[in-house]
Amino acid sequence: MNVVVYVSDALRTDHLGCYGARYVNTKTIDELAASGVRYSHAISAAPWTAPSTTSIVTGMYAHHHGYLHWDAALDPAIETWFRAFSAHGYDVASFVFDTNYLFKDLPEANVRGTSESLDGALEWIRTNRDAPFFLYVHNWATHMPYNIVHADRKNWLAAKTEVIEGIQSDSASALESMREGYRTAVERQSEVLVASFLEDLDALGLRENTVFAFLSDHGESWGERFRAKDEVKGVYHMHGAALHDEIVEVPLILSAPGLEAGVVDAQVRSVDLMPTLLELAGLPARETDGESLLRVEGDRPAMIAGTDMGALTKLAVRMPPWKLILDVDSGAEEAYQLDVDPRELVPRTDAPPELRELVFRELESAERHELTEEEEATVAKRLSDLGYL
Repeated sequence: MNVVVYVSDALRTDHLGCYGARYVNTKTIDELAASGVRYSHAISAAPWTAPSTTSIVTGMYAHHHGYLHWDAALDPAIETWFRAFSAHGYDVASFVFDTNYLFKDLPEANVRGTSESLDGALEWIRTNRDAPFFLYVHNWATHMPYNIVHADRKNWLAAKTEVIEGIQSDSASALESMREGYRTAVERQSEVLVASFLEDLDALGLRENTVFAFLSDHGESWGERFRAKDEVKGVYHMHGAALHDEIVEVPLILSAPGLEAGVVDAQVRSVDLMPTLLELAGLPARETDGESLLRVEGDRPAMIAGTDMGALTKLAVRMPPWKLILDVDSGAEEAYQLDVDPRELVPRTDAPPELRELVFRELESAERHELTEEEEATVAKRLSDLGYL
């Protein structure tokens, strides 16, 4: 059994037809969902790539693994799915948006190149098709700025600045232009990139014995939470600063041989994917924060970690119909009742006490590291390079 995990960075659920979008052509992803299992409410462990992706590949919450910025050190005792599959004879490889960031200090991920073109990933599959393989692809086509490869640094940064300035201008036309760019990027992801990838798997005769997981590491926002639009300074204020559902609810679709097609409406978490893939491949279970997605019997409480400059600043629990967000430093709480306020516009003070107890219990177990001034400067430089600041 082969395994492919395809992550579309910053992909909102409401821009996929299978999640209810009406004006975006995502036929390929919709067909993948129709033939597999679509999870209606999947929650990321963090609102931006470094901690959220680490949660995906370890099955651990961000406040437990502690990888909260690009130069953090992941405890070698924490097992990733790369190590687990490699230990059982799988060829393992990753293709990422920029080899200077994702998995740069994780040799077991076996980063083989960029995912800005899928040619390298597809060639790797052709070369390794005769043995079981595990392939991770993290593609930035849906990450702002849209339709410009990250390797084209000058134009990429200029386009990023244009998007941020459009938000700051609070111009309806600038906002619509940005959203149209996003819709185009989502369509390209579905109908060009994912479509060609699946077509190649079919052509190689691998689709019938390959698990294919499609998801995002987090969603996206466009400054709608800021009354003063000039407060939006970078990508961090689009995803990273807040824990609202447009940022932490992600698409999750699972296609596997013998897996009955359907829709799971109960809430699940991105940390549930690792134990699921291990089970589908027949590998021994590991101790993780997640549980297999093959048996979902009700809503699972989801923990979400917010960070700022590499430090844990917020910790939230989402348990339908409630979300409770704790400000780690001040102790201030912010709660929303999602069944009557799905856009999280009216904070409440009457969240169930068991949610508060859960958040504080999780906070006690959180991995917290005080950054030195030198470390903070490094974090700021790295985030600035990616356009987050």
